[in-house]
Amino acid sequence: MPEQRGPSSHAAAGLRVEAIVEAALAVIRTDGVAGLTMRALAERLSVRAPSLYHHVRNKDDLLDLVARNAFDSFAADRTAYEQVGSLDEWIAVTTTGSHRLREFYAEHPGLAALIQAKATPYRDQGGGSRAALVRAQLNALVALGISETDARDIFETIAHWTLAAVAAGGPDELFSDGLDLLMLGLRARLS
Repeated sequence: MPEQRGPSSHAAAGLRVEAIVEAALAVIRTDGVAGLTMRALAERLSVRAPSLYHHVRNKDDLLDLVARNAFDSFAADRTAYEQVGSLDEWIAVTTTGSHRLREFYAEHPGLAALIQAKATPYRDQGGGSRAALVRAQLNALVALGISETDARDIFETIAHWTLAAVAAGGPDELFSDGLDLLMLGLRARLS
């Protein structure tokens, strides 16, 4: 794995990680992951393409950066998980978040596949907004008395359901009904 550059190295050269990721997501929104090139990103940031190589070594490095930090807009969800006091509250936050995540992926063609390709069993470890969101979900379950192993299994199941729904497409109602059934089963299992 290539050495990751810290946020300060990006800032020192005039670009923040957040700006790079935001611009990359804008390119993905219009052109899909396949359309995310260093040249397209440079145009979006109003810089020359060669100057980007100071911030990201290559397209793989850029895709890693996007995968780690794509969930900056989910900060409110992280905060909501910190305030969860019951399983029903966790289910409500997770249901709302799953709907938002499905919409987010739908708006960014190819991003779900990229995120899944970069996923690891311990995706809550490390930096970036993705790890922070996963950590918040897991911590909330553990605080409710669920073992870390079971919390990880629950998270993975819901994440896979959401990703499968993105890949399959289909109507919102079908996704909602399936998610409701999943949550009912979760509630019954944990009660």
